Amino acid sequence: MSKIDIKIKKIKKSYIDDNFEKIISELYPQRKEAVLKIKNRQAVYTSITAGELLIEAYDKIYGSGGNNLEIMKGENGKPYIKDKDEFIFNLSHSGNYAAIAYSDDPGIRAVGIDVERIRQRDDDMKLANRFFTKSEIDYISDGLECSDIDMRFYKIWTMKEAFMKLTGKGLGQRLDSFSVNPDEKNIDIIDKKIYEYIPYIKNDNDLKIHYDIKVFDGYVISVCTCCGFDIKFCYI
Repeated sequence: MSKIDIKIKKIKKSYIDDNFEKIISELYPQRKEAVLKIKNRQAVYTSITAGELLIEAYDKIYGSGGNNLEIMKGENGKPYIKDKDEFIFNLSHSGNYAAIAYSDDPGIRAVGIDVERIRQRDDDMKLANRFFTKSEIDYISDGLECSDIDMRFYKIWTMKEAFMKLTGKGLGQRLDSFSVNPDEKNIDIIDKKIYEYIPYIKNDNDLKIHYDIKVFDGYVISVCTCCGFDIKFCYI
C-alpha cells in the first residue's frame, strides 16, 4: 500500500503580519516573487501558507533545500519540482486553511487535493443541475431531507476538483465528463477522452482512482490518486 501524507495548516494572519519580512525571506524564490506581486491581503496569507507547507514537506523528505526549490510545469501544466520527479505533490487552500498532499513513494504517480469551506448557498441545486451528473444531483438532493445539502454539495465539488487537479487539466475538463460518489468514494468515467490527460491509464481496467474525504471545522477535504494508498492526515 502506497503512502501519502496530508498536512492541513491554519492560516495565521496576525503572525504573518508581525513577521512578514522574515517569512518572505524564507520562501523559495518563485513563491517569494509571486507573493510580492499579490495585492489582495487574503491571497497573500494563503500563498505564503501554501508555500510554507511545500517547503516543510520537501524538507521532511530530503532534509533541507526547500527554501531553494524550483517549480516547473509538466504535461497539462501540472507543477513539479525540478530534478525531483519522484516527489509528487498538490496544494489547495480555502478560507482559513491551506493543505498539501505529498509523497515520494514510487507507487504514487499523481495526486489531487481540494479543500473547501462549507458555505450555505442558495444556488447549490442550480449549479448542480447545470454542471453535475444525474447521480451527483440525486445525492445532493437527498440532503434536503436531512439538512446537509451544503455538505453534500462540497463533498461532490471537492472530489471532482481533486480529480481534475490529479489529471492536471483543471477546469478545462467538463464537470459532467465523470461522476463521483462520496459514499463509495469512487469515480465513473463518462467521457473516455479523459484518458488522454492521464498517460499511464489506457482504459477502465487501468483506472483505479482512490479517494479519502474528511470533514473538519466546517471544511471538506478530498484527496485522490491513481492507486491504493495509506493516507495520514496531520493538522498543524
